[in-house]
Amino acid sequence: MADDIFMEVDEEIRAERIRALARRYLVVAGVVVAAVCIGAGGWQYSVSRAHKADAAVSAAYFTAMQDATRAPDATGADTSLTTRQKKGLQELEALDGQARPPLRVLERMERAALLAADGRLPAALALWDGVSQEHAVDPTIAALASLLWVQHQIDGGDPATLRSRLAVLDGAGQPWRGQAIEAEALLDLRTGKPADARARFERLAMDMTIADGVRSRAEAMLQTLGGDAGG
Repeated sequence: MADDIFMEVDEEIRAERIRALARRYLVVAGVVVAAVCIGAGGWQYSVSRAHKADAAVSAAYFTAMQDATRAPDATGADTSLTTRQKKGLQELEALDGQARPPLRVLERMERAALLAADGRLPAALALWDGVSQEHAVDPTIAALASLLWVQHQIDGGDPATLRSRLAVLDGAGQPWRGQAIEAEALLDLRTGKPADARARFERLAMDMTIADGVRSRAEAMLQTLGGDAGG
């Protein structure tokens, strides 16, 4: 009988221990589940805030673009920005610290074009150069920024520096190859190398993979050069 009593006591003790462990693990599991739920809720909240912020920045960008792309008040004689375009430029600049990289790159490209149109070329060149040097920028946009940096200095920039930039852009498979070769030909003319310029224009005129506008300009330049040579 005593053995039976001891066995029953042992079983009760073991059962109580199991219940205590179960309660302890339930508490721990509850804390873990609560932490997971709080973490997931916080993550969803942060994602929601980020999406709302991106939506607000995108809306502001398109508003700025509507202002910035207004046609000039004059009929072409005055190239300065209109009042509304200047407002758009300020709106784009205000987005620089808010927009994330893809939209920020577009904002800087648009801002550079406006600055160049307004005669503030050094500021525009700095923006184009910055975009072209960013590693995270899409290669096509980075190449375009570098090309614009060169094109806006064809008449007065250092020829060696400009050619070094163009040498990266004029290779096979480059997205702006035709425009880069065209810029090299213009540099040839500026530096007194008409034969080299003619050879480049001939390449462009015969290359059917080049954009139609570039080929048309090359053909027009060949006619000009041919007329000059014959006259």
